[in-house]
Amino acid sequence: MRLHWILATIATAALWGAAGGAGARAQGLTPRDSTEKQVQILNTDRLSRGNVGDDPVQILEGHVRLVQDSTRLWANRVIRYLERDRVVLTGRVMIVERGDSLRADSIVYNTRIKEGRATGNVWLTDGDVDVYAPSAWYYANEKRTVFDRDVRLVDSLTVLRSKGGEYFSDEKRAEFYHDVVLDEDRTHLEADSVTYFRETEISIGRGRVFVQRIGGGEGVSESDSLSQSYLFGDYAFNDNRNGISNIVGDALLAQFRRDSTGVDTDTLLMRATRLDVFRKDSLQRLIAVDSVRVWQRKFAAVADSSVYDRIALEGRPLRESNRFYEEPMAWYQFYQITGDSLRATATAGSIDSLLVRGNAFAAQEDTTIERIHQLRGENLMGLFREDSLQSLRVWPQAEAIYYRSNDTGGVDGAVRASGDTILLQFANNELKLFKALSGTQNVMYPVALIPSPFELQGFRWQPERRPAMERLLDPERKTRLDAFRAAAGERDEP
Repeated sequence: MRLHWILATIATAALWGAAGGAGARAQGLTPRDSTEKQVQILNTDRLSRGNVGDDPVQILEGHVRLVQDSTRLWANRVIRYLERDRVVLTGRVMIVERGDSLRADSIVYNTRIKEGRATGNVWLTDGDVDVYAPSAWYYANEKRTVFDRDVRLVDSLTVLRSKGGEYFSDEKRAEFYHDVVLDEDRTHLEADSVTYFRETEISIGRGRVFVQRIGGGEGVSESDSLSQSYLFGDYAFNDNRNGISNIVGDALLAQFRRDSTGVDTDTLLMRATRLDVFRKDSLQRLIAVDSVRVWQRKFAAVADSSVYDRIALEGRPLRESNRFYEEPMAWYQFYQITGDSLRATATAGSIDSLLVRGNAFAAQEDTTIERIHQLRGENLMGLFREDSLQSLRVWPQAEAIYYRSNDTGGVDGAVRASGDTILLQFANNELKLFKALSGTQNVMYPVALIPSPFELQGFRWQPERRPAMERLLDPERKTRLDAFRAAAGERDEP
């Protein structure tokens, strides 16, 4: 016969006090701790007493419902230790505390400090977020739950998994650690530890951070929706709702644009001390700070800092702009270009212009005669068509050194030219026109009279600084990236 909760409440003092011995007090309080708040029986099917080892206990069975202050407890069976602050709940156990509910196969609960050890199919929820694990420690007063293994948090489109972690219900904050994986809208994050704020959708990763960004969201071109971006670093801040990411500590970006078959059509690698990524509708902006190195199949650069913009609009070609600052140095084919600042733009993955402002200098290696052609001025503009150089223009105070070759492939002399503007035009990457405009002065040197060294002011030739893909991708990161991309069915161009 089920005992009504009113009868159970009336009987609480007598039954619990009698089972506790002559020194027990009414209302379930013991002489050891008179400040303990009363645990009341709201419902039970059977009520008895006995012993577990040397401990006297009270046993409640059936549809057990208990209450202690703001905490409510449900179970199929409850053992209350009468001389200790200990209650053991088993069978469809649930604890509800100020909006939180914790379910488990069993919970060992301390009634004085309101802390419990939950084991077996643990499930914590506040109605919006669900956290699952095999076991957990529950701290009711703090509204904090500690999961010691194989924890999984599910929050709308976000899933967070790790080997252990804590969840703070009032703050709506998760602290997960040991091999953490976070998946949310178009973002995959891995790290040694992760802090996740539910209300703002902000996540912070620490230690061996790896981030994957998929596509560009709504309103972007179909080809850019197939793009994949991978970020590596020591620390990562990601605001998914506002499209902001920061990667710090030997940060690396690997960006791949693919066709519909999964083959890469373009690759960008960027490495720096810090990378800041901003995503807004069709625009992706990447700011790289300190020791910046960039590699693409036809372009490479180094600088102190850079700003990369990627604009992808539905129905329009992809537009890219990469600006470099503080002694930038860039390479395109056999050209090395330096200046105070440098900007490269591309359309549909093909470079179309290169602009250098302040102390512009271009050097080209002629591998046939093993000499360096040189071009300098205040500014430089290079124009391209389908990645093929069409023209170079330098102005003002332009100077050039150009070597001539003979039919046998040897040096046939050199020319030093100057003018307000110098224009070079190319066809099939071969020089077809060299022209100095306004205030020109040309000096011809036969082979025997070519000065040594023969260099313009500001000359630097440092091909060893040119970034290479294999140097930017260290073995550990490359292995991780290759494995992840292979699992996703992506591959390099054939």
